[in-house]
Amino acid sequence: MPRKCRHISLTAVILLLLMSPTALASGRTERADGARQVISRNFPDPDVFTYDGTHYAYATNTAGYNVQLATSTDPTGSWQQRADALPQLPPWIGPSETGSLNVWAPDVSARDDGTFLLYYTAHHTNSGRQCIGAAVAESPEGPFTPTSPEPLICAPGQGDVIDPGSFIDDDGSRYLLYKDSRGARARSGPSTIHMRPVADDGITPAGQDISLLSADRPEESGVVEAPALLRRPEGYVLLYSGNTFDSGDYFTNYATASSPTGPFTKAPGALLSKRALGGSVTNPGGQDVFDDDGLIAFHGDLPEPPGDRGMWVAELRWEGLNPVLSREISS
Repeated sequence: MPRKCRHISLTAVILLLLMSPTALASGRTERADGARQVISRNFPDPDVFTYDGTHYAYATNTAGYNVQLATSTDPTGSWQQRADALPQLPPWIGPSETGSLNVWAPDVSARDDGTFLLYYTAHHTNSGRQCIGAAVAESPEGPFTPTSPEPLICAPGQGDVIDPGSFIDDDGSRYLLYKDSRGARARSGPSTIHMRPVADDGITPAGQDISLLSADRPEESGVVEAPALLRRPEGYVLLYSGNTFDSGDYFTNYATASSPTGPFTKAPGALLSKRALGGSVTNPGGQDVFDDDGLIAFHGDLPEPPGDRGMWVAELRWEGLNPVLSREISS
């Protein structure tokens, strides 16, 4: 299977204006070159998971929610805000120096036992760093319950470990991807995307962690993050964001390989950037691919208030291992 079990008809890829008063929008949705804004309130780092005909979009904490959740039964309709997907936090999480819990970049996938697994990043009180935790639920709507009183992956005294992502290969092999920013925090090197083989529960390590990709290009400014790994008929595609999320030069690109463990070769240029989107979306990133790899969701800056990021969706077509942004999304 691809990274997550997603089964949506590609014929349903028509993104309209959000008309419902309970939709996650503040006014008319905006349209860019090849993309449409579908959530126009703060909804950073979107992860889209589809189960039993419903689309579940999870996002970074804001407005009192630890893990935001919005659902839609049809991409042509409105996205409805739901209850906090992770209402209870484990004891290792506490406020950062700014007072935030920093519960970031959620990722949800299905497990073989019929339950659902949530990865998330949060502030580790004892170390003052960002670490990765896990939680489970009987439904993708939650509520998710933490699996342990301690983080799943952490690097106390070294640096942040963030942006978890799940991948399940065609043979059932399961992996947890994440960004290690220890080098960047210590100013001794660029950030790196790693992969951890895990058991069917998505939690128990099943091998040594593997380095997949590092920030080695000038336009990345030492940062690669938000990994999303896909299995295509021709091989593997690793999407990632580059540069700093609020720099004005944040972008999304991809790398390809014949094996899930690499080596990965980066594509030239960028798949998503302000320029690629006709100048209408600044800092596009935090991406996730869904709808049988036919759609990509990502966040982009909102005009007001500064720092808020809405969710956009663009249509993809594929040329072998190369995703191509459609210039005209259906409407």
